[in-house]
Amino acid sequence: MSKIHYFQRYSSVENTVTNNTLQLLARIYDYSTSRASKLLTDITGESIEIGIEINQQGRASSSVPDGAILQRSFKILVESKVDSGVNGDQLLRHAISFSNESQQILLLLTKQKIDSTHEQKLTENIKKNSPRVVFKNITYETICSALHDLFADYENEMKSLTDDYIEYCNDECLFDQSKYLMRIVPCGESLEINQKYGVYFHPTDRGYTKHQFVGIYKDKAVQTLWDIDSVYDIDYDGNSLAKTLVQGRETTDYDDNIIAIIQDAKNKCGYEISTGHRFFCGKPINTKYVKSSPGGIQGARFVNLKEVIGDFVSTQEIADKLRDEKWI
Repeated sequence: MSKIHYFQRYSSVENTVTNNTLQLLARIYDYSTSRASKLLTDITGESIEIGIEINQQGRASSSVPDGAILQRSFKILVESKVDSGVNGDQLLRHAISFSNESQQILLLLTKQKIDSTHEQKLTENIKKNSPRVVFKNITYETICSALHDLFADYENEMKSLTDDYIEYCNDECLFDQSKYLMRIVPCGESLEINQKYGVYFHPTDRGYTKHQFVGIYKDKAVQTLWDIDSVYDIDYDGNSLAKTLVQGRETTDYDDNIIAIIQDAKNKCGYEISTGHRFFCGKPINTKYVKSSPGGIQGARFVNLKEVIGDFVSTQEIADKLRDEKWI
């Protein structure tokens, strides 16, 4: 079955990107004001408090009331850019549109950070005309990084929502994290043959986000991983192998392994994968990247390896470093 997305694809126009980002924030706010507050605080670097504060017998200027219900006011304006340039005059007009809010934040959302000299000049011009306005330039990657640990595994719908936003940003090239992405895939009965052949398979219509590594998961740990060399959609009639290259290198190096795993999947696991399936091929390396939180995973999970282990130069280095790490 094809994956259902929360966020509109196939359009990188700024209105669509802005709408999807605001939809994300609105859904998180509806679910939890404290999580929305954490997300906005993380991406802006400012302390954003959402919701009311209730105090008992707090002293006012000339009296001590029995109680007080307070709510700080704030306003965040967002200017989203995809491929168009940054317009300083437009940002100045945004800045003067604030009124009496206690916090006034103007966010410029871009694919890459603007030049530091340009950012400093914009900040100075905005501060000169609107002294109370805090100007910040953030990227779509900034938002995605802040989403990674915002929700626990058991919060299935919100995890799916945030994962889909991250996939959306990657699919629409709002930032390219694919060279660092490992897709963790639960493999029950097929674990042994996935490890043996260095081939992972799933239905072609399941949906696809470009990624560079696959991690084979079972028993609360990624057991094996590989750098994806070739990705093919396959049709095999028992004699001839028809391949359509989806990603990576066009080669015959994996033909024997693909045929073998098709046969073993049927004979050992009862899976019919000779048609309508996508095959992710590489050289498997064993590891032990342990999931420390209770329960398994409901479906595939993406992890940005650079955020977990920093820079790396080889797949073996990734496997070695992940043995010292845990994930939730």
